[in-house]
Amino acid sequence: MGREYTGRVIGYDGENLTVNVGQIDIDWNKLLRYNKGDAPKVELVFDDQQRRSLLQNKHIHAIIGDIAAWQGEDPEEVKMWFKWAFAKAFELDDIKTSKMSMEQASAFISLLITFAVKHRIPLMQYTPLEVLGPDNIAAFEYQSLMNKTCVICGKYPSDLHHLDTVGQGVDRRKTDHLKHRAVQLCREHHNQAHNLGIETFLKRYHLVGIKIDQQIARVHKLKYEVKE
Repeated sequence: MGREYTGRVIGYDGENLTVNVGQIDIDWNKLLRYNKGDAPKVELVFDDQQRRSLLQNKHIHAIIGDIAAWQGEDPEEVKMWFKWAFAKAFELDDIKTSKMSMEQASAFISLLITFAVKHRIPLMQYTPLEVLGPDNIAAFEYQSLMNKTCVICGKYPSDLHHLDTVGQGVDRRKTDHLKHRAVQLCREHHNQAHNLGIETFLKRYHLVGIKIDQQIARVHKLKYEVKE
């Protein structure tokens, strides 16, 4: 099975291309055995800003690495399974991550994040809030609310934290919670939000806040009104 790595071109003399792949573990002897002693051939895919970006590729490998460590599986086997699931979900032929569009890569990252949050997998190599774009951050926040894991540190259980003022003297058990913004926070980060103030807290962690919908309300047993 082919293995994909990411590197940076540092030289080209018209015939020979020099690529710096950084500190990654390449089992060169195994590659030679696979190719009967010959140096393996590679497929070059240059980042043209239309296919998935190098940063997206880094994110994909980091999340897959964390999932594989949690499962005790080989990262390449885990990657192959997720590529199959992604292709099936979007009715695609077998797809290579190196040939994904940036939109496909974003959707693939969301799939990985959804799986990780749903199964409460600790993301050690990957800190979503520091590197995700706004759309992916929103998806991560939503999954954190649905699975009751702290959006910042991943602790479970944690609590839904309202970002919008419900109203002084209003009983939250009786109010309609739909459309109010919320994030999922453990006790430590809940206290930090109060100490810093909502807007400062959101900016510090690149959070956007999620408007409570019926699914979130049901998971957290919040009152809501169904409007016809």
